[in-house]
Amino acid sequence: MIGQSDRPRVLRYGHFYREGIPELWFPPTEVRTWDVDKQGKFDTPVDELGLVDLDALVQLGKITVHDGYDWTSPLNDVHHLQWPAVKYAEATTGDGVVRTFRELVCRKAFIPRRFHNWLHYITVQPALPSQDVMRHAVSAERTARAIATTAQLAMRLTRMPHIPEDKLVKRLEEEFDNYLLYVENAREVPEEFQLLKLAEIEVATIDEMLQMSKPLGKLALDQVPVRYRALKSVV
Repeated sequence: MIGQSDRPRVLRYGHFYREGIPELWFPPTEVRTWDVDKQGKFDTPVDELGLVDLDALVQLGKITVHDGYDWTSPLNDVHHLQWPAVKYAEATTGDGVVRTFRELVCRKAFIPRRFHNWLHYITVQPALPSQDVMRHAVSAERTARAIATTAQLAMRLTRMPHIPEDKLVKRLEEEFDNYLLYVENAREVPEEFQLLKLAEIEVATIDEMLQMSKPLGKLALDQVPVRYRALKSVV
């Protein structure tokens, strides 16, 4: 009779449960510096707000294999920092904040699938943040993205060659009012959640708003953070 420990170990829902997974989707035994079966799982690193700390998580994953290990995988995909999905589905409220929180751009990372699987394997599920933390995190990302999007839209308007001057002036004034409103909304979010330094993005004129377009665009607030380069660097 086959014992439980001898049964094939398989992937379920994209996550590893034990060793024995094909090397294609899991770092081979010889490169690991941590044995989960003998040494246990790590607590998922979180910040003072209880939010999973992406950079600390990446470093944790790196030190559990030998330096120089190549994490290149057949594919890269999105890792939800706040997992598992079922925990958030069960906690979903009528206003959808819990579900929205888990899907925030800043609550994800784009990483090699092998590293993604390894992180799930070596870490304990992070605790669900408080409702207040989730609400503030949602508000912070929404307001920050609204500010950036407005400045970028205003700049695009100035580059439209066939827009009449009077219409351009009117549209820029509208976006300037929107920009000021979004900055004020952002002030309602506790400082520890802010994704932008409000003192650095305050403007008094339309020209100043247009000048904010480039630096706000570089923040890529609408793009999932990529950490492949960090995996290739030396710990």
